[in-house]
Amino acid sequence: MNDLRKQFIDHPLVKEKAIERRPYQETIARSCCKENSLVCLPTGLGKTIIAALVSAERLRLYPDKKVVVLAPTRPLVLQHYKAFQDVIQLDPSEFVAVTGHTPPNQRADHWSRKIIFSTPQVFMNDLIVGRVNVSEVALIVFDEAHRATGDYAYTFVAERYSEEPNGLTLALTASPGSSRESIEAICRNLFVKNVEARSVSSPDVEPFIGGIHVEWRKVALPKVFFEVRMHFEQFFREELRSAKETGVIESASIEKVKLKEILQARENLRKMMADPNAPIEKLRRTSVGLYACIHTIRGIELLETQGFATLRSYFDHLAERLKARPPASVKLLLQDSRIKKALDLSDQASSDGLDHPKIDELAKILHNAFLEGARRVIVFTNYRATSSKLVAVLNNLEFGISAARLVGQMSKGEDRGLSQKEQTNVLEDFRKGRYNVLVATQIGEEGLDIIECDQVVFYDTVPSAIRYIQRRGRTGRKGPGKVTILMSAGTRDEAYYWIARRKERMMAEALRQITPTTKEKQQPKLEEFMRRLSAVRPPEDKVTIIVDSREAGSPIIRELSKFDVKIDLETLKIGDFILSDRVAVEKKTTEDFTSSMIDGRLFTQVMNLKSTYQMPIVLVEGESLYSAREVRPEAVMGALVSVLIDYDVPIVWMRTPPETALFLFSIARREQLKERREPKIRAETKPETLSESQEFIIAGLPHVDRVLAKRLLKTFGSVERVFSASEEELQKVEGIGKKISEKIRKIVASKYEETS
Repeated sequence: MNDLRKQFIDHPLVKEKAIERRPYQETIARSCCKENSLVCLPTGLGKTIIAALVSAERLRLYPDKKVVVLAPTRPLVLQHYKAFQDVIQLDPSEFVAVTGHTPPNQRADHWSRKIIFSTPQVFMNDLIVGRVNVSEVALIVFDEAHRATGDYAYTFVAERYSEEPNGLTLALTASPGSSRESIEAICRNLFVKNVEARSVSSPDVEPFIGGIHVEWRKVALPKVFFEVRMHFEQFFREELRSAKETGVIESASIEKVKLKEILQARENLRKMMADPNAPIEKLRRTSVGLYACIHTIRGIELLETQGFATLRSYFDHLAERLKARPPASVKLLLQDSRIKKALDLSDQASSDGLDHPKIDELAKILHNAFLEGARRVIVFTNYRATSSKLVAVLNNLEFGISAARLVGQMSKGEDRGLSQKEQTNVLEDFRKGRYNVLVATQIGEEGLDIIECDQVVFYDTVPSAIRYIQRRGRTGRKGPGKVTILMSAGTRDEAYYWIARRKERMMAEALRQITPTTKEKQQPKLEEFMRRLSAVRPPEDKVTIIVDSREAGSPIIRELSKFDVKIDLETLKIGDFILSDRVAVEKKTTEDFTSSMIDGRLFTQVMNLKSTYQMPIVLVEGESLYSAREVRPEAVMGALVSVLIDYDVPIVWMRTPPETALFLFSIARREQLKERREPKIRAETKPETLSESQEFIIAGLPHVDRVLAKRLLKTFGSVERVFSASEEELQKVEGIGKKISEKIRKIVASKYEETS
């Protein structure tokens, strides 16, 4: 970068006096311009500014290329869009935000701008279908980089971009994870080589923050809380004993068994049920009991941390499910005498006016905060029901509190969510002082641009270092800040707090020790070999696979795109993947196979597939059909036999999405490159109108789909005129080239010879 002035950044692509100098930001930005980097910086200390500085420098070095900034939500995308416009010296038309609200047919033009802000899913989908060319991108910024795990779109985008020789990756997060393994996984997934980490106590950061004072306040629960909990625990303990006797869990101690152990035990039960000689009914009853234990754990947590009203709301929601098709676990739970007793005690306490003591303690904290001169306070809670209750209680207090709640978009029953516009309005009113207390759920923790607060209150705690750091980072950025953590003594509240603190220390230690490594070079796998084959063949021989648009976000599509396959997303009435004019594949996960078997969809789909395509295939993906749902093995086997024998449709089994993608690519490659059979959508119903019939006939020609069929008919006026058109006339229609016109004329004019 160029030399810097005394107080403000001086760069040809940064607006004058737009970015105040902070040496730690400049140092990090210079480092990030050299190699792929992960920046770990507490909330409010300028990760966006660092991204803007690196973006400006990359555009200076590569003026013919562009920058892509990815963020996991639309509000975050728009936030970055506005922030970059405020500091980067470019024409406003060179900035564009691309999200799911932008129709696909309008997005092609957007990718030509200089700085593009997008959600990762939209960017990934357009990358797969070919609207985006990553060779034109000088920098990709991955905001909230701790999400780069598993099948999240970040990992796919980073892998594709890693093949660009002059590409640069910048990953940003306030909290990458609490273990060295999790941080190294992010580095591997994003192909990061350099880590730049700072904390609030780093020498170059300290001068720019006001410091944060953290205090925690214990509240004692009344005796009735423990009486209610005792009844839940009796039910819980008995179900654990049953699971221990079955051999799927090691301990019946409720102190030792956590949710993770219960989920693993249920998975073990599913595997045991696959044995034809297993005592199915006993195993199923144990599985149902363990699932009921999950609800019990949640009930105890709500009781201890939220109170009777939230507990009752949760069980009322479960009771609603009994009116339809009740899960066996819910029926078992709600009909148990101990659970009924617990809920009766809870209801009696509520009718006596007893509430969670944290509510009174919160009122005292806020009263003192405003007496001491606080202007804005955020209260964090894990539950939307609690947020509604707290807002109602706080707005009825007499010492000048005006509270609003900030929740996500999804509505839950009668609890309506907030649209993105409503969320923005709430934050703006909070900024202007119309509200002085914001009661926020998890949406207030990550990313959103919330104005500096004087104090943050944790109404409940979280066993996550990431969320703990994000909550705490809402205060103490410019001046002194205060964090108050409420916890119910001797409950999960207290345990979660210490877990989060321990994980935070582990994260700091892991960042000190971290040595990023990119993915190691291994012996090429079969997928890599096939990918190389696809890369060296002539462009005109590129394999095309027609994919049902409902599969757009699936891991299979991401894997297919690695083979340089042309993917056409269409709304398919029959099949999920069309590989040629005669091969179509209906793909089902093991869970979907058993679901469709139960509700009758399976055989209708197979029948339509068989009647429409010459070579139909049913592909099942997963480890075991018997572990997907609690169905009898003989019923599953009967369905498999029926598909094979009654419908004469082959079934293939793939364990993972990469295997599925490789299988699909292999068939498509053979059909299209060797047999010269192009993929074609065939309808399961006969066309009803005259125009539909005409389109149907023309769409039967080689390389002609419904869109081209309409163009041909519009140009020539009739089916007869299309069939009599010369090659030269056909080539005047958009989308018809020499190769297609030759094939059409060959089909139309060649003498028919019957084949045996």
